[in-house]
Amino acid sequence: MNKISASRLLVVLVCTIIAGCSTLASLASYSVTSADLQRELDKQVTSLQEQASIVGIPILLEVNDMQVNVGPDNRQTIQLIADATATLSVLGLTYPAKVKLDVEGMPYYDSTKKAVFIRSLVLNDTTVDAMGYRGNLAPVSSKVMGLLNQFLMDQPVYEVKNVPSGYAWLTNMPLSMTVESGKIVFRPQRAD
Repeated sequence: MNKISASRLLVVLVCTIIAGCSTLASLASYSVTSADLQRELDKQVTSLQEQASIVGIPILLEVNDMQVNVGPDNRQTIQLIADATATLSVLGLTYPAKVKLDVEGMPYYDSTKKAVFIRSLVLNDTTVDAMGYRGNLAPVSSKVMGLLNQFLMDQPVYEVKNVPSGYAWLTNMPLSMTVESGKIVFRPQRAD
């Protein structure tokens, strides 16, 4: 074997090893995008409603839609923008109010449930639009915020069991989770 053939063989071997390492690196992590979380929440949000009362007035709270933004401005949070309706019932009449809440929370991976939850919700902004009034009605906003908080404590925004079959290894090992702009990334947990 001459020197040129040996060097070509070495170059091919190095390229194959590099390609194999990059393939292994991509298999060693799994990403869940904002769109993936959006699909999961869209399935759940239709059942998100609650009967409540404000100063003795019955109110029905319903979340109609929720938008998801993972890692906004490279922060380790998940932003949720919820469009809700608060329907007040007074003297046999109903008065619907549109409520828009912009909240953020910290994603938390529960290894026993193999699921991601959102904790420590913070209200960024709120708007209530009712019968010509547009602004903030703290009692209505706080009721909707309470509904979202309770929902997110009980309901995961993503379950690892939903991964494609090529990533089934995720369900059988300890994982670490990080938040990057637009996605949550799962990796095998390192033994320190």
